[in-house]
Amino acid sequence: MDKLAVGMEKNIRRNYVFSFFMNLRLSGGLWMIYMAFKGMSLTQIGLLEGIFHVTSLAMEVPTGSIADLFGRKLSRTLGRCMSLASILILIVSSDFTHFLFFMVFSALSYNLESGSGEALVYDSLKYLGKSEEFMRIAGKQEAVFQCSSIAAFLVGGLLGTFDYHLAFWVSAAIIIFTIGYSLLFVEPPIDSDSAGSSPKRSLKGFARQIADSFSVIAKTRKVAFLILFTQTILAFCTCIFFYMQNFWKGEGMNEFQIGVLLAIGSLAAGVTATKVHKLQRLLREKMMLILLPLAAVISMWALALSPFKAPFFILISMFEAMLFVASSDYINRLIPSQYRATIISFSSMAFSVVMIAIFPSFGKMADAFSFGIAFISLAAVGSLLYGLNMWVLAKLEM
Repeated sequence: MDKLAVGMEKNIRRNYVFSFFMNLRLSGGLWMIYMAFKGMSLTQIGLLEGIFHVTSLAMEVPTGSIADLFGRKLSRTLGRCMSLASILILIVSSDFTHFLFFMVFSALSYNLESGSGEALVYDSLKYLGKSEEFMRIAGKQEAVFQCSSIAAFLVGGLLGTFDYHLAFWVSAAIIIFTIGYSLLFVEPPIDSDSAGSSPKRSLKGFARQIADSFSVIAKTRKVAFLILFTQTILAFCTCIFFYMQNFWKGEGMNEFQIGVLLAIGSLAAGVTATKVHKLQRLLREKMMLILLPLAAVISMWALALSPFKAPFFILISMFEAMLFVASSDYINRLIPSQYRATIISFSSMAFSVVMIAIFPSFGKMADAFSFGIAFISLAAVGSLLYGLNMWVLAKLEM
């Protein structure tokens, strides 16, 4: 095995460690509760999350192009630096303006890391001639991600019960570690596939990178469908994940109790994520795209209508993780390497568009009426969009 191949093998193993610590955000199950503690209404929290996604929408594709043109490794390291800036801002935040800057830097961190990590893993496997293993690897990585979430929710919830800032400072220390660890990755070679040579590292090449990536999506209807459909469902699941924290807080739970429920959801999601590649062999792609989102929508209705919301929150977490792993594999199979991070960023951009629409609306509805009405409305809209996407799926040659 040549030296570069050894580096690619190490990338896969190192990515598990990196993913664990990158997702060990003790603030993950606290920031919405903390904002409410600081006097923010659900409407204001919804607007702040909307600002996160407006920033993400504006910067997602440019940051994806940075990963394609200048390297996945550099993009990841820059993302970690933005994450450190965001948590330090959160520590000193006390009003809407401060939280706004926290959201902007969090979005930049998310943008720089969202496409680059996935692209680094896929292209490392591609160099090794093992790209068909991506779904299995992605499932294991999602399990690691969820295990990290379990630890973050439990530890963050425990620390947050006593002092929010203690949890945030520990998060900052972990981020500093990941900045150093990100430097250990080896940049995978990127071939030009059949699309010609890669754009040069210039402003003109940067613009061409974005234009060519968009052209790939426009010419491949299946890629466009997968991006829009799956990101819509994932956005609805994410909305439920975050607002359930405030719902449970309003029900009288403390931060640690909420952390335990979030951790159970992550455990269930992590276990099921490792089985997606086996389910794929049983159901095949088209049935996966029909049944997983349907199960998520049914669970949304159950959560909205049942007084016992925790079991259905866990089910939604499971179906979300499974759909994420499966859709990532389906999309990566269809796109050229030199546009991979940029196109994955288009996928994240679609997620942001949906979140901009639903997250502030949910917060406003919960403030004006109740969480119950907001959850029912979310399930109803999700059902309509699922039906529309099934109609589109029937028109496509899958």
